[in-house]
Amino acid sequence: MELIDYIYTYIMKTLKDLFEIVALAVESNQTRVNDFFINYSGHVNKLNIRYYFTGWNKDNTFEEIDFKLDVDGIQAAYWFIKTKLG
Repeated sequence: MELIDYIYTYIMKTLKDLFEIVALAVESNQTRVNDFFINYSGHVNKLNIRYYFTGWNKDNTFEEIDFKLDVDGIQAAYWFIKTKLG
């Protein structure tokens, strides 16, 4: 198997992969302390994710990122969520 085939088969994530992990993040809010806030804007093809490190509270620190859902944005959003889920 060539390297590029390996990358596309095992490393590159698809839009379907992204929305599957978004579902896991939403489910995690049921058992954790509402760490993820996720907004999808289909009309502009963007995803906004806000992650609270210690759970939601108006005074808590969070990280917020907007992703355009192109190839690079899908990869970045997937791995952003994946690293937060553990």
